[in-house]
Amino acid sequence: MRFIKITFLLLGLLLQAACIDDNLRKIMDGKVKVALDPDIAAPVGQFNITIANLLRNDTLVLQDTTNGSLKIVYRDDSLIRQKASDVLTIPPQPTTTTKAKVGKLNIDAFNIQQSLSISNVLPNLDPLTRRALFLADSLALATPFPEIPLQSGGYHSLVAVGSFSNAFLDSGNLQFNITNNWNATIQTLVIDLQNPGNQSVDKIRVLNLAPNTSQSVQIDLSEKTIFSNLSFVIDSIYIPASTQLVPVSLGQTIEMSFIGSGLRINAAVAQIPGQNLGNDTTTVAFNMRDSAEIYEILLDSGSLDLSFNSSLQLSIASSLQIPGIRDLAGQSVIRSFVIQAGAPGNLSIDLTNKIIDLKLLSQGFNQLQALFTKTILPSSGNISISRNDSIEFTYALNNLKFNYVKGYFGQKAISSSPNAVDLDLATLKNLGGTFFLANPELKLKVQNSIGAPLNLDLNLSGRKAGQSPVFLNSPNRAIPHPTVLGSTATGQISYNRNNSSLPQLISMPPDSILAAGDIRLNPSGVTDTNFITKNSFIQLGVEMEMPFEMSAIGVGFGDTLEFDGAVFESLKAATLVFKTINGFPFDFNARFTFMDSTYAPLFSDSLILMESAIINADGEVIDTKSNISRLTMNESNLTPVRRAKYLAARLTMQTPQNGTRIVKLYSDYSIILKVGLDAKVDIQL
Repeated sequence: MRFIKITFLLLGLLLQAACIDDNLRKIMDGKVKVALDPDIAAPVGQFNITIANLLRNDTLVLQDTTNGSLKIVYRDDSLIRQKASDVLTIPPQPTTTTKAKVGKLNIDAFNIQQSLSISNVLPNLDPLTRRALFLADSLALATPFPEIPLQSGGYHSLVAVGSFSNAFLDSGNLQFNITNNWNATIQTLVIDLQNPGNQSVDKIRVLNLAPNTSQSVQIDLSEKTIFSNLSFVIDSIYIPASTQLVPVSLGQTIEMSFIGSGLRINAAVAQIPGQNLGNDTTTVAFNMRDSAEIYEILLDSGSLDLSFNSSLQLSIASSLQIPGIRDLAGQSVIRSFVIQAGAPGNLSIDLTNKIIDLKLLSQGFNQLQALFTKTILPSSGNISISRNDSIEFTYALNNLKFNYVKGYFGQKAISSSPNAVDLDLATLKNLGGTFFLANPELKLKVQNSIGAPLNLDLNLSGRKAGQSPVFLNSPNRAIPHPTVLGSTATGQISYNRNNSSLPQLISMPPDSILAAGDIRLNPSGVTDTNFITKNSFIQLGVEMEMPFEMSAIGVGFGDTLEFDGAVFESLKAATLVFKTINGFPFDFNARFTFMDSTYAPLFSDSLILMESAIINADGEVIDTKSNISRLTMNESNLTPVRRAKYLAARLTMQTPQNGTRIVKLYSDYSIILKVGLDAKVDIQL
């Protein structure tokens, strides 16, 4: 609005000043007939102006078509806008490493068969025993079996085991079986089972083994090392002489077997059979900020990147299963792969359109479980292996972009950068003085597709040079939010004189208005499941209405016009007569100053131009008020004024009751101003 226009209209009569002299001459010559107003001697002009006329060029001023009331209206459809990434982001996930030792592997069982004849033992016996046995064998007749006194039976090699070269066993059993086909009872037989280099594995003792009978002896191989080329030494053998006649032959044998079973190694150079190494189950923490607890994510893109290696010299068939990651059909992610001997490997799993379910474990959020299976593939020959050999898996979820997320997003403030409100208040600024808009209202139009409780602390501040900022000072307000994923909630938040300092802010009036919103997420903590989509947003549009319900004091407007003081040359005294019919709810005063070509004042005077119209209890005009004001200049005043080149006028107004009364402005308010000149002419005949 341009209240300065009032100046042009109220002072329009002064623009007529250049014509006053001509008008007077025409009146005096009888050439112009004037129907005089009883209160005005010589009419100069009449002006009729309404509030709507004054404000017609201000695009922010609107007229209510129902009642004609006037208000300033400002709209901005996107005052504050926050996108999904301002509320929630999935940070880079940490790398998880699972390292599993191979542990105690199984190797194949072995079975060594050995026949031990009398002739095999004979060279190791004492000479008397050897002769006795030779003699019994040579008779080819039944004869008492000669005594073999207690003595050593010598060294004997065994057939090599093919499935290993050596093995340090964690557990296992060696079963020694012996069948006596000698025709004599073996009273005592002590066998020392040995590795190469006369290293004893264990000793085997057989007692009272009758002819054609068998015995078994179990040896615990735990924490023992055995080699493939085993041997044994008969530490002692004792056979008493028989009392019966029996065939005696040096070819008679003792049948022995060495059977290794349940062999579990700590380390070995061996042929490793295929076997299951078991499963490794790891709980993976899903990393989130701000104490967010995530239950479910649908991914637009991302990958699970796995690298693996092994210190084993054999291949391992493996698989990775993550029950918490599934496709849209509900199938969990499973990938099989082979870890090659000595070579690191990589695997990338595309997670596009995959659902990450983080609530399957007992915690109920932010956890995944990774399950690795490991199966050794049979080695093609003997390899060196140790229980400390290991398999290592390193994996991470990378570049995760969500389609939607469900969970609890924590408590935090989402701050927006201040935006300047482009509200042109020049209409108010040009008023000057002090005024108070009593009933402005700011409405925030909310669009919100973020499914979480939100409170808004609107940081609206007005700033004016040389003054302290004025803030909105309104309590936090709840923002409407949707309850269905993918939907958008709409609503309105209103700020007015009852819940904020908006009237004080607008009435500065500010040079600039800054708006920012601190949005508090989940202000009451965990109350329900939050959700968000990649396209979610919060948008706050603003509509500000400032009805012209106001009080004012000292509000001024004015102008300086060119003026030719020569019009007063023939006048000894002059009075400008102002008759007003005031339909405005304002009192007006005016001060007029005549100035020379250098703008130096020549004459000035003030007058009460008009009083406020009659208003009701609501501040609305119910009747006009008339007033006559005069600006009188005598000859001493007129003398300097005749040199005037400019006329300045300054009008000030205030609402009734010394500017404290709140009034309302309507478009049909008007002022009728009649101006006349009452002059004493010095006529020279």
